[in-house]
Amino acid sequence: MNKFVGKQAYQNMASANPRIEDAHGAISVCLDTLLHNLKVLAEKPERGTELFNKVSSKCLTAIYILQSSLDFEKGKQVAENLFKLYEYVKFQVLENSRKEASDLDKAIIVISEIRETWNAIK
Repeated sequence: MNKFVGKQAYQNMASANPRIEDAHGAISVCLDTLLHNLKVLAEKPERGTELFNKVSSKCLTAIYILQSSLDFEKGKQVAENLFKLYEYVKFQVLENSRKEASDLDKAIIVISEIRETWNAIK
């Protein structure tokens, strides 16, 4: 019985703290997800609809993951610049939720350029 409990606790801990084997790939997925959902938002789905709320949430989640993944110790200046760009994109997503005056097209360009550069690194 104790052996089972220990094994179950280990499995629970492993799934609660997943390991990312390919960090570069994980960031690529986040950038792809963000870019896709920004493009959906740029098509102007009606505010308050399930689609609008879902893609807005996915954008904000991807931005959070990207900002959280920045390493300010190893590449301080690059990390700070990327953080600011992600903040700009986040601001545009939030503005889009409030009013139509957001500039999602520029946000899409920013993320497209970051994505292209990131993919060229590997």
